[in-house]
Amino acid sequence: MKGDKGTCSAGVGENLVRRTKFDTQKHAQDACDFHVAMSFAHSDSIVYHCKVCRLWHFGKPAFSQMYSVKK
Repeated sequence: MKGDKGTCSAGVGENLVRRTKFDTQKHAQDACDFHVAMSFAHSDSIVYHCKVCRLWHFGKPAFSQMYSVKK
């Protein structure tokens, strides 16, 4: 997908989350929309800015709460 910058590993052990990272919020949102439309991702998936790698991901709202940059 456009803006794909590899994989981020956030968390430790059973809380490890591997997410594709994107260089912009728009690229992450476009990928999220595509994956939801194709039923590859849950419909509640959201885009968030990762505090570990400082790039953008999409995923479960719980991941956003654990790994997003606090504003």
